[in-house]
Amino acid sequence: MTTKKLAGTIIGSFAMMTVLFQACCSAKEGAVTTEGKGKTQAETRLGRVDVPDELYKQGLHYAQYGLFDEAIEMYQKALAKNPRYPDVYNKLGIAYTQKGLFDKAIEAFQKAIEQKPSDVEAYYNLGSAYFDRGSFDNAITAFQKTIQLNPEYRSAYSLLGIAYTKVGKYDEAIQMLKKRIDFDPGLAIAHSNLGIVFSMKGMDQEALAEYNKALEIDPGHETALYNIGLLYDKAGNTDKAIHYYNRTVELNVSNADAQCRLGKNYMKNKQYDEAIDAFQTAAMANPDNVEIYNDLGNAHKAKGMEKEAEGYFSLYKKKSKKMK
Repeated sequence: MTTKKLAGTIIGSFAMMTVLFQACCSAKEGAVTTEGKGKTQAETRLGRVDVPDELYKQGLHYAQYGLFDEAIEMYQKALAKNPRYPDVYNKLGIAYTQKGLFDKAIEAFQKAIEQKPSDVEAYYNLGSAYFDRGSFDNAITAFQKTIQLNPEYRSAYSLLGIAYTKVGKYDEAIQMLKKRIDFDPGLAIAHSNLGIVFSMKGMDQEALAEYNKALEIDPGHETALYNIGLLYDKAGNTDKAIHYYNRTVELNVSNADAQCRLGKNYMKNKQYDEAIDAFQTAAMANPDNVEIYNDLGNAHKAKGMEKEAEGYFSLYKKKSKKMK
């Protein structure tokens, strides 16, 4: 038992003693209830305490402050007292999800649904747990049920659309993401997500239109800026690709992918100093990207810095061997 748990136990016990003491003092010594069964008023009050509900509330309190281990313990105690408590199973599943224990979360959400088949939140949470675990077909089924129970559950359309994308069902994904936009036309991320699906389907003009809509709503939308850079990169428009990659890294200098692609486009323009700067920033942001050291070697070699180039090529070989 940790110090924090021990302290909580002592405080909790003291609080209960205080409640009992006050209750006993407020009743007449040995007073009998109207039920005539020899119980004092204090004992009657204590008998009315809904213990599972109190444990559930304690769990909610712990979860509110990110203390998910303690929350799980309270939820489990509540269920030990009352196994027919779907709300507790739902919150237990959420706590497991927060800890990355997706199998346990799924089991908890399923029990919540067994006890309360119309629980929209439980279906949505079940879909989210399947999604996070990478079980996209199961996630799709759960999100479909969520929308069936509540056709206005907006975030379910978003995750359903993304889940469809994960299994290669782009037309279905587009349909769901468009419905999400119908609810909130001013939601930048919804336009950006739709743009991504269009890109994956090879519909580059439609993708560009959605990314631009996202930027109209939020000029600082990092994903939209980066993906527009990718589209221009793909089309061979180096200058525009550099422009959008630069806008991306201005927002987030640690975007390693944008820095790396920026460096590659600078190389195409023979802007070797700028390429080296971009590659070095990418390497600092993501040291595990082995290829970036080869890129640095090529950039230094192109600039005539043979010794520095050899150093990076050697580092690239060493890191490549470790990856095997």
